[in-house]
Amino acid sequence: MDLSFLDKSSDVTPLLVRLYDSHKLYGLAKDKKPLARAELMSIISDLLGMNLSPRESELIADVLIALMRQAEKDLRQALAERLSMLEKAPLRLILQISHDEIEIAAPVLRNSAVLGELDLIYIIKSKGADYWCEIAARKKLSDHVMNILADTRDFDTALTLAENTNLKLTEHALNVLSDLAQDSEDIATPLLRRDEVDKGIAAKLYQHVGYELKRYIVDNYEIESGMLTDAIDEIILEFVDGVDEDQYVPTASVIKSVERFHEKNLLTVKMMLGTLKRGQTQTFVAMFSKFTGLPLETVISILRQSSGQGLAVACRAKEINKQDFISMYLLSNRIRNSGKMVDLKDITRAITYFDRIQPGIARGIMENSLTSLQD
Repeated sequence: MDLSFLDKSSDVTPLLVRLYDSHKLYGLAKDKKPLARAELMSIISDLLGMNLSPRESELIADVLIALMRQAEKDLRQALAERLSMLEKAPLRLILQISHDEIEIAAPVLRNSAVLGELDLIYIIKSKGADYWCEIAARKKLSDHVMNILADTRDFDTALTLAENTNLKLTEHALNVLSDLAQDSEDIATPLLRRDEVDKGIAAKLYQHVGYELKRYIVDNYEIESGMLTDAIDEIILEFVDGVDEDQYVPTASVIKSVERFHEKNLLTVKMMLGTLKRGQTQTFVAMFSKFTGLPLETVISILRQSSGQGLAVACRAKEINKQDFISMYLLSNRIRNSGKMVDLKDITRAITYFDRIQPGIARGIMENSLTSLQD
């Protein structure tokens, strides 16, 4: 390394020479001696705290990038922590760290002021969800970066954004998060506590959350009674026990709501199971009907079967896994037995049938059933 250009009287010069010598020592030491590490960290801390010329800064970046490439994980983590708090750290070095494994990159992604909007966008586009979450936890984000993070629709990233009170969420980000929150109270809870959330979003979330969050919405948002009437009616009807044969038939508004989920590609097995867990059987019937293409009456009919064969066929045809099928069977027991305990023989028979039927055969049965219903 050519250090001849340096001013011999500069305070930086001896530190750069020591850094280079320590770097060589560290690279050559077979056992990665602790003394070499301590020497390196001391020199780097002193150097990065100085006012450096552009040439000196580039030289330090070269040495540290070479060091990061061969250093063990704990040293890279220590350097990343130190560099993440410096406003004048070399950009090349920060970018090098931000593409390291997530344990090393995390402090830089979360804290470094050196990373600009384009840098963050490139990282989001080129890396995975762990990196998105760290960026979502930053104290400052541009609206554009925030919207790109929201559009990933990744659960952990959305949760981090919802919990990050240092940011003011954009309207676009709020809309995306409120859609995701309809399927997750983990996201809904911090979202509803944000100042940006208005009564319109709160009213939209009301029919998708549990009792405690409903109370929170009523207590903290001045929502006109008319905005909640439909949601209240639907929820109350779904939680009232009764013997009415039509109690599981979804209302027009429930069906319309489910269609909106379907149009936004949000209708998932996870969402359906969450709905069942909350006891919203009407909504589940509407969702399962839309998900499988079966008429509402057929869905209710197969959910009433103690054998679980109809449900098994539908799940197999739509490639719903075994664990989710079992959960659906157990959670829909109130439709079959008005909430009485599940008979062990019934659940064993249902699982056995699920294991035996092949997806191709199940799809054939579904197609034949739909064709006969149309005739």
